[in-house]
Amino acid sequence: MLDGLKSHPERLLLDHINGVKKRALEKANSIKWNNFGITEKDAIKLIEICALCHDFAKASSGFQKYITSSKKGVHVSHAPLSSIITYHIAKNTGFEPKYASFAYFVVRCHHESMKDFQAFGENLEALEKQMSSIPKEFIDWVESKLNTQVTPKISEIYGKLEKDVAKLNFFRPFSLKDYLFVHTLLSILVSSDHEDAALHDTPLILKTRLTLENLRKYMHAIPEDNPLYSLRKEFHIDLDNSLKYLDDSKIYSITAPTGLGKTLANLKVALSLSDESLIVYALPFINIIDQTVETFQKIMQDTEFDASTILPYHHLANPKYEEDIYGEKAIQKVLIESWHSQIVVTTFVGLFESLLTSKRVPFFYKLLNATIILDEVQSIPHKYWNPLADILSCLSEFGTKIIFSTATQPMIITKTRELINKNYNSKLNRTRIHYCGEIDYPSFMKQVEEEANKCLEKNQRLLVVVNTIRQSKELFNHLRSTIDISKLVYLSSNVIPKQRLERVSGLKKLKNQGIICISTQVIEAGVDLSFNKIIRDEGPIDSVIQVAGRCNRNFETPISSAHIYRAIDKERNRSFASYVYDHFLLDMTRELLSSKKEFEEKEFPEIVSRYFNMVKERGNTDRENLTEQLRLLKFEEISSKFKLIEKRYDTVPVFIEYDESAQFLRKKLNETLNSKMEKFEKLAQISELIRQMSLYTIDVPLKSEDLRGALLMENGFLLVTKDNLNYWYDEYTGFQRSQELMIF
Repeated sequence: MLDGLKSHPERLLLDHINGVKKRALEKANSIKWNNFGITEKDAIKLIEICALCHDFAKASSGFQKYITSSKKGVHVSHAPLSSIITYHIAKNTGFEPKYASFAYFVVRCHHESMKDFQAFGENLEALEKQMSSIPKEFIDWVESKLNTQVTPKISEIYGKLEKDVAKLNFFRPFSLKDYLFVHTLLSILVSSDHEDAALHDTPLILKTRLTLENLRKYMHAIPEDNPLYSLRKEFHIDLDNSLKYLDDSKIYSITAPTGLGKTLANLKVALSLSDESLIVYALPFINIIDQTVETFQKIMQDTEFDASTILPYHHLANPKYEEDIYGEKAIQKVLIESWHSQIVVTTFVGLFESLLTSKRVPFFYKLLNATIILDEVQSIPHKYWNPLADILSCLSEFGTKIIFSTATQPMIITKTRELINKNYNSKLNRTRIHYCGEIDYPSFMKQVEEEANKCLEKNQRLLVVVNTIRQSKELFNHLRSTIDISKLVYLSSNVIPKQRLERVSGLKKLKNQGIICISTQVIEAGVDLSFNKIIRDEGPIDSVIQVAGRCNRNFETPISSAHIYRAIDKERNRSFASYVYDHFLLDMTRELLSSKKEFEEKEFPEIVSRYFNMVKERGNTDRENLTEQLRLLKFEEISSKFKLIEKRYDTVPVFIEYDESAQFLRKKLNETLNSKMEKFEKLAQISELIRQMSLYTIDVPLKSEDLRGALLMENGFLLVTKDNLNYWYDEYTGFQRSQELMIF
């Protein structure tokens, strides 16, 4: 009887349960459970209970009929009954109500997002009936595995569970560590479940291939012809000296101006600290992720590697595991989602929205002993500083090492071990910032036109950064009426990602040619581009200084200029900056610079330090009250309030059928959706196609109802077909919006 029960079409239930238990216990052994306030022995027992009980209800006759039938009927949910049995066994085994309830909650949520901590309302009559259909042999097997008795009285068990959870929520004995504990428990269960379903008994083995020796060889081969070479060498000697005297610190900082090679410095520190555990390299923008991954791949150019060494993790990435046993798309998806890699390079969104979330995060448990690099960390909004500081500090108690890296260090965590002992800004005075004051937008455009012509006459590169897509399109169209279009480059989120990536790549290749680049903030931080001059619309001081970092980046001239204006939208009598930035941050910047209209790079650290101090002292660094929500286990509420990329307006995804590849992807997605392929392979293929379609998808700040009269809605996207491309999409500036809808 037991040999006939299935958990998946190709997997026997007992094999799956045993497989999940084996993988879960292996993961549990790497975690310092005592720091959670639970003994290692109890934690491992609790994980064993969750693993052995998580699919208990799959033994029911209803589920077996569903999983073995060639004609799929209504899916039979197994999480409700399995979670109640998990709680029952945990209590029988001696666990206190808190941990037994956590085990219930984790098993209940192992196929869906978490709600705020609670007992889910269940149809107890249906669960009693489901329980009565579980074979006695299976119940005996579970009892023998866990050395306990299982009662069929589901309503009685659920009543006790409800009381326990109600008491816990009333007395609130939770801490931030309990928040991490629930996520860790769920992560171990979910990752083990997914891995066994995809890989069955095939073990996951990870070999660390990127070493400090690889990095040293790469750095040794860097040509010495760059004007910054000697300073970069001094910077790395400074860092190497710090690495000789590391103490028990877990939180570090690397503060240095752009252009000195912080990416390599960050990697050097991480490899020195990681002890072969996971390295997470987090950045604010996708375009600098690609740049960072490209650097790491160059370091590995003499060694065979794949995604198991360097895993780019974002919605546009296309990582591959090359080993034959990982060939199936369903397996590839599991490996990617579980961060099966030595180094994961991801966005702040990918990292932080996995820490403050209600989602099931398969890799969460790996963060408890990881080395996390936060590059360009100044990009984190100040309203989240407190909860992020709390959660990062708490992670460090479990062995997580954290590196804050930036040219303009914010005040997220004040006590860090700084690894750079010199002020390199005084030696690297490349840029002078001029605050030019208020200007109406037509006058701003004329000013840009004059500067553009001057730059092109001298074969120089000019970068103009404005705050809204509306500004960028008006300015670009104004310039293209008088300047050769081949000398103009346009960058904003209004063009599809595929074109943006191509244009940034093109700018890197056109190093010594006169070019005028009109951009929004998509070019702000980290991008390895250098311009002779910069004009920027107003922004918070840290954003201004980040853009200034694209000016004279490689010390091409003794000093270059960045001119900052406050462009006014006269139609609405407000600055364009006010559409995208917090008024509080703009006010702080204006106050700081009211008596200082010009300053040079050597003064940046002092100005930025004063600015972030003002923000910390006067601003609300936990505006959404997340610190309290974390301690109350309000998973849903946390997830709804923590949005690293704030949308000030509704947006709708629009798929642009820009070329033949886009047409193929759309056709392939429709074929896959209508196919009868195996469920997990189908889901993996759909996920892969949607990822590839992201290269052709933009978010338009409109409600879908505004465009449905004109555009087709298909598979959740509004669609601009190839036939309609000329009406809706400009080759240079992207999606065409009517004037009355184009506020931003």
